[in-house]
Amino acid sequence: MFKVFPLSSEPRNALIGMVAGVSLPTVLCLGHNVMGDGSPLTVGMLALSTTVALPLMSGALVFQWSRSRARLIAELERRRETEEKLSRAVYTDQLTGIANRFALERDFNAEPADGEKTCGALLLLDLDRFKFVNDTMGHDAGDQLLVMLANRLTSALSGVAGIYRLGGDEFVVVVGGTPSEGKIHDVIEVIEALFLEPFVLGAGKFWSCVSIGVARAADSDGSMSELLKQADLALYKAKEIPGNGHVFYTAEIAAEACRKLEIEHDLSRALAAGEFFLEYQPIVGVESRAVRSFEALIRWRHPLKGVIAPDVFIGAAEKTGMILPIGNWVMRTACLEASRWPAPTGVAVNVAGDQFKDRAFVPFVKQCLSEAGLAPGRLTIEVTESIFSVDADVICESLAELRSHGVRVALDDFGIGFSSINNLRRFPLDQLKVDRSFTRAMLANRRDAELVDIILQLGSTFQVSTTIEGIETEGQLEFARSRGVAEAQGFLISRPVSAADVMGILERGRVQSESLRA
Repeated sequence: MFKVFPLSSEPRNALIGMVAGVSLPTVLCLGHNVMGDGSPLTVGMLALSTTVALPLMSGALVFQWSRSRARLIAELERRRETEEKLSRAVYTDQLTGIANRFALERDFNAEPADGEKTCGALLLLDLDRFKFVNDTMGHDAGDQLLVMLANRLTSALSGVAGIYRLGGDEFVVVVGGTPSEGKIHDVIEVIEALFLEPFVLGAGKFWSCVSIGVARAADSDGSMSELLKQADLALYKAKEIPGNGHVFYTAEIAAEACRKLEIEHDLSRALAAGEFFLEYQPIVGVESRAVRSFEALIRWRHPLKGVIAPDVFIGAAEKTGMILPIGNWVMRTACLEASRWPAPTGVAVNVAGDQFKDRAFVPFVKQCLSEAGLAPGRLTIEVTESIFSVDADVICESLAELRSHGVRVALDDFGIGFSSINNLRRFPLDQLKVDRSFTRAMLANRRDAELVDIILQLGSTFQVSTTIEGIETEGQLEFARSRGVAEAQGFLISRPVSAADVMGILERGRVQSESLRA
């Protein structure tokens, strides 16, 4: 009945309290009259309490109770809203608005209501060239790219799979239930199709690709950390695939990762243990076949695995930072051993891009030459085109300083990079070394032979000498001679030899030269 009055809850409850306050003494008064005690004083006091005191007290008490109750309800509502906001903040990626890593853990560990697995397959996504966007277009463009990718994933996979951002440019797509490999491939195709169109950023259009590592819950121990670890190992392999690529986790991938981890661990003690040594492969003049220099090639004599080739451990050395002390050891050792050879026989030393990041590297090379007493002109620094992605200005400055000191600079594996001509124009070089892949192919067909001719013409145009690698037959050597190649290197001439055998090769070369002159 009282709800018909247009009052808020507190006044309405106060009114109810006042009515109750009036009713109670009235009942008492009536009861008193029935009992026979009806003196005027008693009746007056009861009437006073009935009409004033009790109604006011009752109304006030009920009003206060109602007010406290309303405050409590409001406080509980505020706390509920705060908890919801905190929950959204904790489980939502603040940049993209999609679920984050905490949400992934929560959803992964949640009990499924329908009995289906929460996670049947986990796809770990990595955006290619994301660092390039941040470095060239700015971090705002990078953030915009991430938001656009999140929107594309949400639009394409909503209701099909869960979408999460782990951080940086890594996203996770979770396929629930027990998906077949075909279904997983369907999801992958949907994701890869999102990269067929460019991302239109404020700074311009950006084309990118995606690498995907796939791990299935059935292949793991059931924990999210294990599943993410498997997907990460698969992603590492997927990054080796040009363009869009995906790889499913297998036991073989895990075994390979273990081998690499062992290599990385053993590298940390190999240098101090004296397990590295150098071999030298001669480089000869094509016309005279006289030895002009030797390329220093590092080897690792592992106490358990035997001799390990550099292509097995150099990548691990670069990843762990061991390339700096190892590279310095190679430089010093090669200079010391070359100083024992008769002049003008030179030595070529391969240098990694990370070594140029060290501002002390160029002074260190000069120090090695001085300590060994080796003329700078007898040392050749060999670099590959990959170093030019480190810091072009630093590379150019370092190479120029080395050349001004008298050290020669050779561009190794020439022809397989994407910017060879630009590198010839920009960086100070003395020599081109034609990659062995061209050597194998140049006699097979006319097209590859013409490619070698073009490379040699480039060398002539930029006034740098040319060396061809991988010579294994007389036919290849004759072809190189007919095209005007200055120097050659390969198994036909000699396999890499120990430092102790270098003098034997030089002596045989001297004897042959004297017999030809005679």
